[in-house]
Amino acid sequence: MGTEPGVEIVHADVTPDPLDEAAARLAVDARDAGAVVSFAGIVRDHDEGRGVLRLSYTAHPTASATLRGVVDAVVAEHLERYGPSERAMRVWISHRVGELGVGDVAFVCAVSSAHRGEAFRLCADLVDRVKAEVPIWKEQFFHDGGKEWVAALG
Repeated sequence: MGTEPGVEIVHADVTPDPLDEAAARLAVDARDAGAVVSFAGIVRDHDEGRGVLRLSYTAHPTASATLRGVVDAVVAEHLERYGPSERAMRVWISHRVGELGVGDVAFVCAVSSAHRGEAFRLCADLVDRVKAEVPIWKEQFFHDGGKEWVAALG
């Protein structure tokens, strides 16, 4: 996009492939970016006092399209509320599906911008809305042999 104000969606998808936060950061970085902010949702080893062995994420067939729609909506709302950036902003966002172990990256969002405040705001808004609106569910498997479904991301 060069130096035109606006937001470029570099990547937005749901994938079974491993996610790499560093690669996402590099994908949005540019000479006009004074800030690159990223979020990585990582599978932790516990939940509410129970030891977690692994997770399984399942997506509705519309999840990728829904994710792209959510990203478009959040970007439009951001531009309406805050106005265009001094330089182009860039977004890379993806959620993984399938079997993940403790320490695996499940969700990545990276945003670059001329200034840190707008990058932090957009990244946080994207993460919150994707978690709330994209039809992806996780099943947790515990050390005690139990399991449970959670109708939320991350």
